[in-house]
Amino acid sequence: MKPKFHISFSGGRTSAYMTKLLLDNWSDRYDFIVTFANTGLEHPKTLDFIHNCDVHFGYNTVWLEAVVYHDKRLAPSHKIVDYASAARDGLPFEETIKKYGIPNQKFPGCTRDLKLNPIKSYLKSLGINEHEIPTAIGIRTDEARRVNPKTVAARTLVYPLINNWPSDKQDVLDWWEDQPFDLGIEEFEGNCLGCWKKSFKKHFMQIERDPSVYDFHRRMDAEHEFTGPQEGHRHFFRGDASTVRLFQMYEENKGVSRPTVSVYEDGGCSESCELFEMIANDPLDRLRNP
Repeated sequence: MKPKFHISFSGGRTSAYMTKLLLDNWSDRYDFIVTFANTGLEHPKTLDFIHNCDVHFGYNTVWLEAVVYHDKRLAPSHKIVDYASAARDGLPFEETIKKYGIPNQKFPGCTRDLKLNPIKSYLKSLGINEHEIPTAIGIRTDEARRVNPKTVAARTLVYPLINNWPSDKQDVLDWWEDQPFDLGIEEFEGNCLGCWKKSFKKHFMQIERDPSVYDFHRRMDAEHEFTGPQEGHRHFFRGDASTVRLFQMYEENKGVSRPTVSVYEDGGCSESCELFEMIANDPLDRLRNP
């Protein structure tokens, strides 16, 4: 029997490219498990892209969503969905906010709640300890700064696009140019709509493209500004900016041709959110994993 090998498929081009390399080159060595965890705020084209990868390349992706236990000191578990039934209204994300509060730079728990814990729960349901099988993460050589050495030391993580098939962004883009389909979203949009990791510049570009992306965030600000154990309010965006404030800043910076103010700092997510990447510790970890 071949050993198990877990591939964390985020839904981005890089992650999909890595998955194809692994399945094409190592299927004689491993029994692969490919997972994707849906937050409910994924770009619609991300879901289309994952579905196309399953249809065209046979990834056989297991689609997961978080199951949140309110009023219990339990981390989120999982349920299995598919392309047709995957949430597209933000519901899994909203359920985690109801329990833990709005995520932001100071409280960066959404990846753990909506992706890591559901995947961990699914593997456990198969009788697999996540620490005892490899997990492949889609981070390239030009993104090596995103690798968190602490989690690498503590877990069986592998980075095939750094160590096995060294690849940079251009390698990935060149490969996708030859395929029958592509992700079809621009880098500033990212897989997760309105992600708090983005720079203000990317948010402003998104507002120009489609301001309705932030309807969910505005509603969460109104309903859950004070949800969580912190003192005072909490909002999604940098500097604890609310959605209303984000749109005010957009109006204030309209027509700025050169990035001369701090709101135009680069940074944040570009295309996808990978498990275990370098992020600040979340002070709510003790509530998720008592």
